[in-house]
Amino acid sequence: MIKNKYLGSIYGLAIGDALGFPNEFINRYTNLQRTNGKGITDFISAFDGDFPPGTYTDDTQMSLAIAKALINSDLKNYSIDGIMKNITKEFINWINDPKNNRAPGKTCIYGCRNLEEGINWKQSGDYNSKGCGSAMRSAPIGLIFYDDLDKLVEVATETSRCTHAHPTGISAGIGTAYLTSLALQGIDYNTWIDNIKKQLFFNEEFKNKIKQINDVFDYEDSFKALEEIGQGWIGEEAVAMALYCFLKNPFDYEKTVLTAANCEGDTDSVACIAGAISGTYNGTEKIPEKWVNNVEDSEYLKEIAEKLFNKKEH
Repeated sequence: MIKNKYLGSIYGLAIGDALGFPNEFINRYTNLQRTNGKGITDFISAFDGDFPPGTYTDDTQMSLAIAKALINSDLKNYSIDGIMKNITKEFINWINDPKNNRAPGKTCIYGCRNLEEGINWKQSGDYNSKGCGSAMRSAPIGLIFYDDLDKLVEVATETSRCTHAHPTGISAGIGTAYLTSLALQGIDYNTWIDNIKKQLFFNEEFKNKIKQINDVFDYEDSFKALEEIGQGWIGEEAVAMALYCFLKNPFDYEKTVLTAANCEGDTDSVACIAGAISGTYNGTEKIPEKWVNNVEDSEYLKEIAEKLFNKKEH
């Protein structure tokens, strides 16, 4: 049922984000040492207990900002200017939200402050930044524009550009939206890497990183494979690492996000993207109920997912 895929996508990204949050900035040795060699297996508190188990980060906050902007946009009379007006409003709300205290990325802050100062979204972003902030938040675009590739690319491009204007940062933002759309449609996951390689809207740097998945796919140690792909701080690495985690466990949401959450690097972003892809592909019924119930703002996440579904399907 397609509604379950929308629920799976929003819950999936938030849960992945919350699982990865306590492990961000922590090396793999420390992670294993503090978990008796098990690694992250469930929600735990982050930042020495400052944030309770199940707390998500700016990755989910900004994903929800984009979701709300799309829900409030007139999609029947499509206008990129109209959508970006709503994106600008929601990003300014986010930058001033008291809950925006979870180590948000500097480039996201820079771009959103520029938007707040009245700089147009076409000029507000940092051209030198290809950080993963554009990729971590673009899954809702794939849910809304899964059946219109031109609009998906345009919206993902401009929502990325307003903070991360580097061509590879933009490609990464499109990447998460595109993979989410493929997952929603149930496209054979074995074709996804080839699909990306064929698309002209992805730049070569992004494509080359995605191709690297094939080079490491048969490694016995998934964490060694992820280490070769990168650490996820930059957009192309985050998307490639997330896609690797999904492709290794295409029908197992739990394994997908726990693999991502236990890597070394930007664990919350990699797990957020991986969770969006797997949650969309498998639906909410494949996500452990305890995580759905205990992730931060569970009822609100459900509300947003249902509004996205209703916006698109009715």
